[in-house]
Amino acid sequence: MTHSKRSLTVRRAIVAGLTGLVLFSGVPTFAFADTESDLAAARAQLEAIGRQSEQITGELGELTGELERTRGEIDQKNSEIAERQELLSTFVSSEYKGGLAGLLEIVMASESFDQLVSSVTYMNKVANTQAETISEVKTLKQELTDKQAEQEKNVQATQKKVDELNEQRASASSLVNSLDAKLQEELAAEAAANAALQQGLNAGSSEQIQDVENTETPDSGTGNQGGGTQGETPSQPTPTPQPQPQPEPDPEPGYNPGTGNAIVDRAYSWVGKADYVWGACAPGQFDCSGFVSYCLTGSYTRLGTTYTFLGWPRVSNPQPGDVAVNSGHCGIYIGNGQMIHAATYGVGVVVGPVQSGMVFVRY
Repeated sequence: MTHSKRSLTVRRAIVAGLTGLVLFSGVPTFAFADTESDLAAARAQLEAIGRQSEQITGELGELTGELERTRGEIDQKNSEIAERQELLSTFVSSEYKGGLAGLLEIVMASESFDQLVSSVTYMNKVANTQAETISEVKTLKQELTDKQAEQEKNVQATQKKVDELNEQRASASSLVNSLDAKLQEELAAEAAANAALQQGLNAGSSEQIQDVENTETPDSGTGNQGGGTQGETPSQPTPTPQPQPQPEPDPEPGYNPGTGNAIVDRAYSWVGKADYVWGACAPGQFDCSGFVSYCLTGSYTRLGTTYTFLGWPRVSNPQPGDVAVNSGHCGIYIGNGQMIHAATYGVGVVVGPVQSGMVFVRY
């Protein structure tokens, strides 16, 4: 076998050996595809819980309103009962005080027996009517009281559902954040491992091939002091691998002060005037991504979620009107480390500091 043929064989063996080393060594593998699938499922669950929570919260508001109206009706019936009882008491008291004298007055004043009967009957009817009215009002009050008790049970049951959904939403949000962080770690680790393997493959191939060629001896018994067959071309040295060119970073998007000021003005217009409502992008009602979408476009149209914004071009020198965002929240940057954002339930749109871990992107 000639020197050049042996050299080619050695090269092939080394490359094959390094390839096997890469494939079958103890290099860790990464299941980021599974994590990404879990993250998508967790996000879908979070959105479903949010929609269900909105529906149950709306039902709770309706039930609470009905309960308040029933309580008002009960108060009104109590007043009517008191008025009727006072009239009946006055009437009975008058009859009691008049006694026989009152009855004699009716007899003496009656011009006929029929008039007497009519007068006595009228007095009895008045008393009976008052008593019947009081009884009817009391019955209606009891019905309203029973209705109030039933409504209070419904309100308590619905409130319990709202509390349970809020707990589920908090757990789902925590799971989404943890899975998102895990996915980023796995992607970074996978990229670093691939880079290290590629670097080791390049360096190992070059060094081992060079070592083999330096230690290899020519064939003997040919009588040629040059060590090769007459007319054979000497082997060429292996070229040194060139480093892979690094991609140029994407240039940061340009900033337009007029556009940025318009975005900030729209954000300020809702400070203290809008409630936080999950999934909303409407006048006076926003969640964090819905509020950012409105500020950027000037229309009540959702551009996406925080994960959408994380895919936008990032900027290292944020300006007013840029978006401050992480996987769980976002807001409009206004300068000096502050942002305007739809914070949470019961807080609404406020000015606050940029949260830890946020990056800045430009629309």
